[in-house]
Amino acid sequence: MTDQTTETTADAIGFGYAEIAYLLKRMSTPEAEMSARVLRLTEEMQSDVLPVAGASSLLGRGFATVVDEEIEVGEAALPVAYALGRATLWTEITLIHDEIADTVVHVESDPVSLLMQPRTLLTWFVFAQDPDVSGPDAELEIVQEHVRQHPGGTAMLRARVDGAESLLLVRPDGTKWAVGTVVEGEPDVVERTGLTDHELRDAIAELRTTVTSLP
Repeated sequence: MTDQTTETTADAIGFGYAEIAYLLKRMSTPEAEMSARVLRLTEEMQSDVLPVAGASSLLGRGFATVVDEEIEVGEAALPVAYALGRATLWTEITLIHDEIADTVVHVESDPVSLLMQPRTLLTWFVFAQDPDVSGPDAELEIVQEHVRQHPGGTAMLRARVDGAESLLLVRPDGTKWAVGTVVEGEPDVVERTGLTDHELRDAIAELRTTVTSLP
């Protein structure tokens, strides 16, 4: 059938890569295609076989039902399909410590935003972002928690829209933060040090504004 090893926790639902491929193919929007590129699931989305297996898995888990011979996505999977197919901003947050890198993908649409984390056997854990928390605040919290768990850990935020991207490098600077940006015309990363939490939040917000304003 499929290779899904999925879990549900109090905070997240696990989706296998074939299930995500089905949800992407079901939407078939330019935004879904961009989501597939960000999640590195373009081939899976375009496959004739994997999305069918994903649909079967969703049906088997009760995340979809058949209504009038059509598959109808259920409540647990519907926000995921919507966000992936209607997103306006994608941010890959790479969290690094001791030469180990973990990734969180922030997928934002109006009104649904998701935090997605890859796990074993190409399973994605999907967390719904609190709608009362802004995008920059959510990303700041991820970086802060990473450094709390791994003092000295660093992060790279890669904000993306279709055809453009922007990078922000983040590292602890004593009790404050240092950020590095790539500036056109500069040979090296331009670094700013001694940033407060609020200033780091502003740098993250600036990163997002920069990429969404690019032509």
